Amino acid sequence: MNLIARGLFVVTGIAVGSFAINHFVFGNTGDALMRSSRIGEWRKAEVREACFPAMENPERDSMAPKMPVGPHRIAPSDHRRAVELTVALHCYVVTKQNAICQPDNRAWIVDYIGKYYAKKKEMLATARNYGDAEVGKVEALWNSNRNRAIDQALATHIKSGRLNRADFGFFMPDAVEPLLARYSATADSCTPASKV
Repeated sequence: MNLIARGLFVVTGIAVGSFAINHFVFGNTGDALMRSSRIGEWRKAEVREACFPAMENPERDSMAPKMPVGPHRIAPSDHRRAVELTVALHCYVVTKQNAICQPDNRAWIVDYIGKYYAKKKEMLATARNYGDAEVGKVEALWNSNRNRAIDQALATHIKSGRLNRADFGFFMPDAVEPLLARYSATADSCTPASKV
């Protein structure tokens, strides 16, 4: 019996460890999303492939986040990731606005919203170590035309019930929590004809 308990402990440790690495190191929360009639299998999302053209050269997008002028402490790798996340999420929720109505796409988009806001939060936390001027530069970087369009689209999706609190499970970004709470009783406006 002791051997079985040890075996279960090892298997549980491997499962929890791989989930923790996938979630905390790689930022993938898709595996933690609770499947329902609203949330499908994020790996099967069609919106990802539909947005490949936008992701071919995200740095060429003139409306994506720009590095601030003058001295700053924003790492080029952080800027590049902010651009990638912004261009991709813009495609998912603005360009392909009906994609969120399909459960697999919704799972992918919810996971990506988490990555987007986690990166922004991380960059702001780093900037706070260097004072208000640095925080202002990071906030300006995340205030491009694409970022503002994402904010507006997410607000619209939440107000119309296309996104709700239950979609995010335990990984709700702080930035969207107030809107999700305010519109928690809103019925989903998606129609069966909604397509990517």
